[in-house]
Amino acid sequence: MKKKDYFTYFVKDEYEAILKNLISIRKEKGLTQYEVGERLGLSDNAYSKLENGHIKLDVQRLIFILRLFDINLKDFFKDFKDFKKN
Repeated sequence: MKKKDYFTYFVKDEYEAILKNLISIRKEKGLTQYEVGERLGLSDNAYSKLENGHIKLDVQRLIFILRLFDINLKDFFKDFKDFKKN
């Protein structure tokens, strides 16, 4: 297994949960992908790819998005459960 695939395998569930949470919060805030993408300096198409996992979300971008949503990291991750693979 390639190194990239190895890491993806072990964090896939958590990564998908993060993306789903971002989508949910964006919709709760009444923002479109276009609006968020514009604030990030991305096209709506690029932001859509980010939300769908086709573009990897780095930590700096996650923090910036959460600031746009006026949510801190602690609140963002408070409802996450432990995803342990057997």
